[in-house]
Amino acid sequence: MPTCKELCGNLSSRTLRWVVTGGAGFIGSHLVESLLSLGQKVTVLDNFLSGRESNVEEARKLSTGRDPSFRLLKGDIRDMEQCREACHGADIVLHHAALVSVPRSFQEPHLNNSCNITGFLNMLTAARDEGVRSFVYASSAAVYGHQPEGPTGEDAPLSPLSPYAVAKRTDELYASVLSGGMRTTGLRYMNVFGPRQDPSSPYSGVISIWSRCLMDGEPPVIYGDGKTTRDFVYVGDVVQANLLAALSDLRSGDDENIFNIGTGRPVSLEKAFLAMSGAIESLCPGWKGKEPVHEPERMGDIRYSLADISRARELLGYEPRYSLEEGLVLTIKSFMNSRM
Repeated sequence: MPTCKELCGNLSSRTLRWVVTGGAGFIGSHLVESLLSLGQKVTVLDNFLSGRESNVEEARKLSTGRDPSFRLLKGDIRDMEQCREACHGADIVLHHAALVSVPRSFQEPHLNNSCNITGFLNMLTAARDEGVRSFVYASSAAVYGHQPEGPTGEDAPLSPLSPYAVAKRTDELYASVLSGGMRTTGLRYMNVFGPRQDPSSPYSGVISIWSRCLMDGEPPVIYGDGKTTRDFVYVGDVVQANLLAALSDLRSGDDENIFNIGTGRPVSLEKAFLAMSGAIESLCPGWKGKEPVHEPERMGDIRYSLADISRARELLGYEPRYSLEEGLVLTIKSFMNSRM
């Protein structure tokens, strides 16, 4: 099984055409940065509903200046013609454009449906019709719903608890029956965190929200008793998973091409908070933050979330490289630099 380093090394001798939807967003901009660093041709399709052009600019700046072919399409995945334009001539699509929020999917279910189902279907069929070879898309651990404490494998019973989770499961089903021979791979992300995750949004990840609170001297909020567990995965490992999924020799049209992407290590919210406080103290000696406040659990929140990543290890060669502590330091450093 080739490693990610080996597969990426092979790209130095060939240039592929990649499409990253949602490339101005959190995960998408990291994908853009990595691909440009590898000398690839990249098209970004983003409507800037939640993405930022500054994310794209930073990604291009940090890609070591190797920018042989970059195109930014300010468009919407809900527009079929714009999807076709983005996919024309492409080899690989990394689909990450979405409305990423469980609470907001309850508040605006029609928007959730149009972005996360109709938009997905547009991109899937546009990619298929334009002859794209590999279509990798972001799914979510939300499709599992409540699970017993312990690792959850891809074959676990699914019980979506939110419109967002329903949409992600619908995407997986569409991919399994409408690929038309195009290789499709779904990545069920656990709780992703890292630089460029918007801390100002109430719908953002807990790590980025806590970062803002702690640096601003505000008390962070923990929903529930703090015993809720999450599998926090650093965005660098998510980039690795996308490249492996796009370049590995998986069978076309296999409805089992769905993989958990996490670390396989459970962390309670209270322990995650302590680890974050420790990371800030290591960077800012003498810093003292506010103690967290507890509020009731939110509708759609899952008690235990932990990935069994053995399938991704075996079939993709995926291996997490960042510990929670390492990822937190990188995230907080980036957050501090952005405020200087």
